[in-house]
Amino acid sequence: MKFKEALRDTFPIFISYFALSFSFGIVALKMGMEPYLIVLMSIIIYSGSLQFLLITIYKKLSLIDIFLTSFLLNFRQFFYSLTFLERYKNSFYKIFALTDETYAVLTHKKEDPKYDLYVSILNQSYWVFGTICGVVFAKMVNFELKGLDFILVCLFVVILVENFLKSKNLFPFLLGVFSFIVIYALQIPNILLFAILLALIIMIIRYKYA
Repeated sequence: MKFKEALRDTFPIFISYFALSFSFGIVALKMGMEPYLIVLMSIIIYSGSLQFLLITIYKKLSLIDIFLTSFLLNFRQFFYSLTFLERYKNSFYKIFALTDETYAVLTHKKEDPKYDLYVSILNQSYWVFGTICGVVFAKMVNFELKGLDFILVCLFVVILVENFLKSKNLFPFLLGVFSFIVIYALQIPNILLFAILLALIIMIIRYKYA
């Protein structure tokens, strides 16, 4: 009964997860990654925006740079996961599998260990399934998917627009642009990493003295 309820509640997530992970599987394979590594990324990392980002930077940055970039990119999850400290107590997998979408579903439901676990497992299953389908499709269909790697840019643009529509706050967008311009003008290597760090420092200062 709980499984059917979780399946029903997560079906909309299946649609969006499958589309994104399917594209990820195709793009990652076309960029030269081994199929098994692509699927392992969806099992072990399980972070859409981070996975798309990693396939574009893993050959360009050092391991410490990749670690810091990954940490900062997903740092937002630290804050909303605090509300689940008691709910997810002593459950490593559910902590690992807590994504934005899973959190959105569970915040509207009363705590139920079985239901929470089913939602987590189903959502990750959708992501892994879509990745596998994308890899298989890219292997079977032999034609150029030119421009598909631009989906990463589209993904972040959609996130930006959605956040602005919800908050009506231009500061994060302007901060990102400002940080990039400063780091680029100073010709500092690893622009993405240092732009994120600069933006984080400015936010801390802003909220401390606001």
